[in-house]
Amino acid sequence: MYGVVHENTLVKHKMIVPPRAKGTVRYIAPPGNYKVTDVVLETEFDGEITKHTMLQVWPVRQPRPCTEKLPANHPLLTGQRVLDSLFPCVQGGTTAIPGAFGCGKTVISQALSKYSNSDVIIYVGCGERGNEMSEPLAKQN
Repeated sequence: MYGVVHENTLVKHKMIVPPRAKGTVRYIAPPGNYKVTDVVLETEFDGEITKHTMLQVWPVRQPRPCTEKLPANHPLLTGQRVLDSLFPCVQGGTTAIPGAFGCGKTVISQALSKYSNSDVIIYVGCGERGNEMSEPLAKQN
């Protein structure tokens, strides 16, 4: 990790060197305002200089390398007894909420984003569902 970008009051985006990057740091940008495409770090290895920006492109179907996987020992407490007992989730995990029209998927998503014990909620929705989900998120700010 070579820097932190404060996205807003809640999210701190930690900038890390891309996987398999190696070398010595030649230049690191001083604190300030930068675009995602600005060079903020330069490394040198065997006489070759690599310039790094805050933007990283990674193929969707290729998993990111990791040295170890963290154990899933912290439950995501949603505040909804039926979900916590019958469909337990883990903090940092992925959850899907399938269902038919009008069965309450948006209500569950809104309740989870408001009352669960997590700092960041990443919600992927499209169309009208995305608009409905943005309402409680806007009220939190």
